[in-house]
Amino acid sequence: MIRCVCLVAETKERILLVQAHNRAKYYFPGGKIDPGETQIEALIREILEELNLELSPSEVEYIGTVIGPAYPQKNAQTELNCYRVLHEIDWDELRPAGEITDLCWISKRDTQHIAPAVLKWIENNKTDI
Repeated sequence: MIRCVCLVAETKERILLVQAHNRAKYYFPGGKIDPGETQIEALIREILEELNLELSPSEVEYIGTVIGPAYPQKNAQTELNCYRVLHEIDWDELRPAGEITDLCWISKRDTQHIAPAVLKWIENNKTDI
């Protein structure tokens, strides 16, 4: 099991996702929890690395966990520990950094471009779209 933390920003119809170098699918900003890190520490580190966005522990809130097929790893599962930001962010002003090549709002119906575990999140948190 690959344990990860991620930042979730979504509307009724769209979800904010990132794409890394040489990856076809989009997934939540975030990443693996390093040994000795708390989920919050990992989330803050990953979001700074990927989006140049500095967050503090008081600015994020846990919203749920989903387990689904890992991407791009084959025959593995990933545990996505999901958080949201508690204040307004102008997502359009953020620019991807590090290994991230794209940050964009994607329709929740665009299943061919969304990583499998993110699709599991969408299914588990479905609203009438």
